[in-house]
Amino acid sequence: MEVVWAVAFWIVLIIGLTWWLLFLIAAGYVISVVVTTARDPRDAWRRPELWGRLGAGCALAFLATVGYGITSMKGSLRKDPTDPCTIDDDLMGNHPIMDWPLSDTSCSGYESVPTFVNPAICLFAVVSLASMAAVITTRRRARARLK
Repeated sequence: MEVVWAVAFWIVLIIGLTWWLLFLIAAGYVISVVVTTARDPRDAWRRPELWGRLGAGCALAFLATVGYGITSMKGSLRKDPTDPCTIDDDLMGNHPIMDWPLSDTSCSGYESVPTFVNPAICLFAVVSLASMAAVITTRRRARARLK
C-alpha cells in the first residue's frame, strides 16, 4: 500500500510542477486540430486521427488544470479539529477529506481553488471522453465504408 501512495505522490508532484508544460502541449494539439479542419473542412471530421488529437489535447489540458488547481489551493492541509472536512481518527491522522481541486464548498464555506478550475476540469474531461467515443465511431464507419 505504501508503494501505491508513493507512486500517487510522485504523479501529483510531477503534474503539479509541470502543469504549464502540459498546457502548452495541449494547445499544440488543439492548434493542429484547428489547422487540419481549416485545410479540409468537409472531410476533416470523418478522420479518427483528428478526434484522437482533440481527445489527447483535452486529456492533457485536464491534467494541466488539475495540476494548476493543486498548486493554487488555499489551505490544503487544514489541521483544525473543528473543521467538518477533517476526520479525527488514528487511520487518517486528521487529514482533510477533500484535498483535491474538485473541492466542496460546504466544508469551509469557500472554494479552495480558483473558480474556473472546477468547470474547466469537467469540460476537458467531457470533451476528452466524447472525442474518444468519436474515434471509435469514425473508425468503425471508415471500416464499414471499405467493405
